Amino acid sequence: MKDEIVSTVLHEMMPLLDTGQSATLKEVLRAALCAYDIRKKETALMCTDQNGQNYLQVFLETFRQNGKSEGTISQYRLHIGHLLAYLGKNVEDIEDDDLIDYMHKYKQLRQVSGRYLNNMRLVFNSFFRWLQRRKVIMCNPVDGLEPIKYRKTVKKPLSPEELEKVRCACGKERDLAIVEFLYSSAVRVSELIRLNRDDICWQSDDVLVLGKGNKEREVYLNARAHLHLRQYLETRTDDNSALFVSTRAPYERLTRAGVEYILARLGQAAGVDNVHPHRFRRTAATDLLRMGMPIEQVQELLGHVKIETTRIYCTVTQEQVRSSHRRYMAA
Repeated sequence: MKDEIVSTVLHEMMPLLDTGQSATLKEVLRAALCAYDIRKKETALMCTDQNGQNYLQVFLETFRQNGKSEGTISQYRLHIGHLLAYLGKNVEDIEDDDLIDYMHKYKQLRQVSGRYLNNMRLVFNSFFRWLQRRKVIMCNPVDGLEPIKYRKTVKKPLSPEELEKVRCACGKERDLAIVEFLYSSAVRVSELIRLNRDDICWQSDDVLVLGKGNKEREVYLNARAHLHLRQYLETRTDDNSALFVSTRAPYERLTRAGVEYILARLGQAAGVDNVHPHRFRRTAATDLLRMGMPIEQVQELLGHVKIETTRIYCTVTQEQVRSSHRRYMAA
């Protein structure tokens, strides 16, 4: 168990440490843990997998054919597979009370939020609705579950002042290049970490990214992103093809955890809360709409299939409403 903890920590810290530092951290962790008796907390429900896995595999394959990302498919496999294993019933025999019981116990064991449980309910609904359409089951047991209420929080974009504070907190060319790239391109962090140097077309400031469902789309660099990305790449002495790498040998490609860690540290240094990759995406979308870019074009830039998703990303401030009212109601 202790070795598992050490391995997990080292894996997450790999983008930020060189070989010597990793070795030192490994020894420190082992020394610190040796005096403790560690057991893994039991957070899993009892599983007796008997039925439904074949249906689940076909269901997930339809997701893959429809272009769903592997991350989404993994999430569905985890939640539905766990439910089927726990219940140990034929899918035709699963009732709404079974789901209510499962979700109640899941919440008790995992201490998850109402938002998390409601998302789980939606995952189950998608699977059982698919079974219903295929006439495997007559009724969808999720129909008997009420939507789970939870407190919705407004996800705010970075204000111009907050964005400038984060920029000023960047002590490394790489970190500033990441900030400017995320804001200019509005890419997902999963797209950012897959990019290579030769994905950049410097003449036109185009970047070809591979998005959800392996769909390619173009995003663009503004002048600041172009400048700071150039400056960062000129400081690099490694031969790694990745666009963003760790600052110490062996200069590994940055991982999702690495980028999130870098931005969180910048937020702390800047005194700005909740600085993470997705917030730059939301900020870019909101700012582009505020400046008059048609929402259909913002949708294309973000790589959204549905325009309703783009609307969720874009925050309208009270000041914008006030300004528009004065403009249109001037008479």
